[in-house]
Amino acid sequence: MADIKIDYDSIPLSYRDYLELMQREGEFLAIDDEVDWNLEIGAICRRADETLSPSPIFNNVKDCPGFRAAEFGMTKSGTRGRPWARVAPFVGAPLDASLMEIQEAYIQSMENNPVHPPKIVDAKDAPCKENKWVGDDIDLEKIPAALQHMGDGERMIQSASLNICQTPDGKWTNWSINRSALHDKKTMKGFWAPAQHNGMIFAMWAEKGEDMPFALALGVPPVCAWQGASRVPDYVDEYDAASQMLNAPIEMVKCETNDLLVPAHAEMVIEGTVSISETLLEGPYGEYAGYHFPGKKLAKPRQDITCVTFRNKSIHPTCVPGVPPNSTINAIAICQSADCVIALKKAGLPIINGMQTIESAGHWFVLRVKNNWHELTGWNLDEFMNKIGGFVWNDHIGGSFGKIIVVGEDIDPEDPLAVTYAFATRHHPERSTYFFPDSKYYGLGPEGYHSSEDYIGRVGVPGQKPVSGGGLAIYCCIGLQEHVGHPKPDILTFHRSWPKRIKDKVLANWDRWGFRTPDPVLQKHASQSTPWVYFTKTGEGETGRGHNL
Repeated sequence: MADIKIDYDSIPLSYRDYLELMQREGEFLAIDDEVDWNLEIGAICRRADETLSPSPIFNNVKDCPGFRAAEFGMTKSGTRGRPWARVAPFVGAPLDASLMEIQEAYIQSMENNPVHPPKIVDAKDAPCKENKWVGDDIDLEKIPAALQHMGDGERMIQSASLNICQTPDGKWTNWSINRSALHDKKTMKGFWAPAQHNGMIFAMWAEKGEDMPFALALGVPPVCAWQGASRVPDYVDEYDAASQMLNAPIEMVKCETNDLLVPAHAEMVIEGTVSISETLLEGPYGEYAGYHFPGKKLAKPRQDITCVTFRNKSIHPTCVPGVPPNSTINAIAICQSADCVIALKKAGLPIINGMQTIESAGHWFVLRVKNNWHELTGWNLDEFMNKIGGFVWNDHIGGSFGKIIVVGEDIDPEDPLAVTYAFATRHHPERSTYFFPDSKYYGLGPEGYHSSEDYIGRVGVPGQKPVSGGGLAIYCCIGLQEHVGHPKPDILTFHRSWPKRIKDKVLANWDRWGFRTPDPVLQKHASQSTPWVYFTKTGEGETGRGHNL
């Protein structure tokens, strides 16, 4: 793939700038009617996802005067020829860029740009400090956090923002997007999984015997939001990678009640501590794989709030999980895949690129490898597959997914039809499937939701010993060992299987003969802007259903 041109000056410097750009481009629209945080925001966001409509901004949320809300932004567009126009600005790519071009832009920035130290600004110059709540003024219930789905246990205050925490020695600061629910006016409960970076830092504070200071920065600049969903290596600050994406310093400001730095242009900052001893039950919620499990409640650390600062007319971003496509899935798949590719290349594996596919809710990581992998490495097929799985699921990137589909050079990971074809015709169910039950990290596939043992093994539940899950698998779609070193079979398509003189004649006469010429704008994108027929089904008449009406 040729280098894609990156326009760093086009990358929005704030969430507000991003929303204004998207409105000008027709990718977002503002609703001035009063909208209820109780299910209505979630329903509108979900309907927009399913119809590939512009994403909503809510200017008038019931019971939340002075605040606004908006869809986070990494949704799929229905605009002809640019399905990923709402993602491209995060990396400075053209609005018609494909997913693989967006990934290439990110990798270029990571490989070529230096880290830029932050520009520390005074509180008086930081937009996020325009208003401040402390003490009895703190009231999280005034923030337009949505009760997203029917059956959700609580309002989701954090689904698209940065949890910020730092090791006790101050040497490592982590940004991450992990869900947090509103408990009452001054209390939240959040997700600090042991295998994730914020969970690792939380464990350090627990070992020290002190509650962990944290900040939740909501509505942050796009490069910061991207890094909240990233998979940078252990002990690397996401700030550093975000500055490489922007190729410039990012304005940061110190919190009011702890020493953490937050993006100065954030819409809102919630400060507090995470208890190492007290927990609160949270859930159930709509899960990112697109399912809702009634009765699924787990104890999560209590978060006590000490201060809230926010911009005038502050905008609360939200991601509403569901069947793909949606911003929850898209952010996980797009942002994490790029870091996985970087890590695999640094490990010396002969790969080209890869993508957690949107259609699989990010649960299939389609990894494209070089056809001459054997000549480059000297490995046999078993060695190659075991090296891939052994690296992925013993590294931080392995928490992203539970299934890898390995394909050859002709398969675009972004193309669901090509991936389906390769999986169906090139994978041997018995001899081409590799399992990794003893790996250090566990990719969170749907098994983690359907099997309590796998959930404990992959995510970790406080007080319970992690156990090995059985859902980690590589599906090899590049042939069997007996095919290694031999010519590959011909692939029967028009462009591959007919001589040039015949193709030239056919193409020269195609329109004159009355055939239809494919739309070149649409041909650029392997994954078209087409709503799923699946979304027209209501579930009526299906047996064994839960609360879906």
